[in-house]
Amino acid sequence: MVVSRLQLGAVYILENAKARRVKVGVTGANISSVLGRLKDVDIKWSGKKATCQVCGARRLASKDGLMPQHPGFIPQFVDSRRICLGANELPLEKDVRIAESHLERQKQALHKLSGSEKGSVARQTKTLEKRIELYRDYQQPEGIWQFSTAFYTDCAGQVELLSHEILSEHLDKQAPLGEVFCCSLSEAMAAVESALSQLELLDAVRKETRDDTTSAEYGECIICGGQLTNRESCPECAQKFRNI
Repeated sequence: MVVSRLQLGAVYILENAKARRVKVGVTGANISSVLGRLKDVDIKWSGKKATCQVCGARRLASKDGLMPQHPGFIPQFVDSRRICLGANELPLEKDVRIAESHLERQKQALHKLSGSEKGSVARQTKTLEKRIELYRDYQQPEGIWQFSTAFYTDCAGQVELLSHEILSEHLDKQAPLGEVFCCSLSEAMAAVESALSQLELLDAVRKETRDDTTSAEYGECIICGGQLTNRESCPECAQKFRNI
């Protein structure tokens, strides 16, 4: 298969050893972009960046675990200040009752609408139904994520899509974020490399893997005093944290 459109980027693999999950995604063509995605995945997975019961937006929860004030994007779900009615309430990860009440309101509104407006509300209703079912008996997932591998290549988006097709039977449909698979790290690596091969990109790819080698030149850990890796990480403390 010959690829005609160039799109330089990084197809990354993140690993959550405790949860036995991997995530395969795509981002900008540098390690800082990959590590930025890693940080975002971790705060979503941990529930620190939670889901609004009303509009479904992801926001950093307050110290009390409530959704902060944010704009309302669905007219029926905002107050007079244009603030979403899910503000100052528990997120979907903690409760679904407000979402259920708004779902009923949406269904009632459908009977009074017609045309494109009715179609729009119908789509919103289906999305909300799926969201409620996903979070109804939600259990906080285990573990934290860490960077495993990045493949820097042309047409990264196409590589990602094909990798997802190869891993489709392993997709974790209950995960609080997308592109998470119930498979081993080696299976995820094989899927990405197979996609690269099929797209005739394998010979030109640049591959970067996590390096846990420590050295005094990288500094000392402020917690245990041990040596850090070149990414300013302490493998020993990171392992202790993952096992909590």
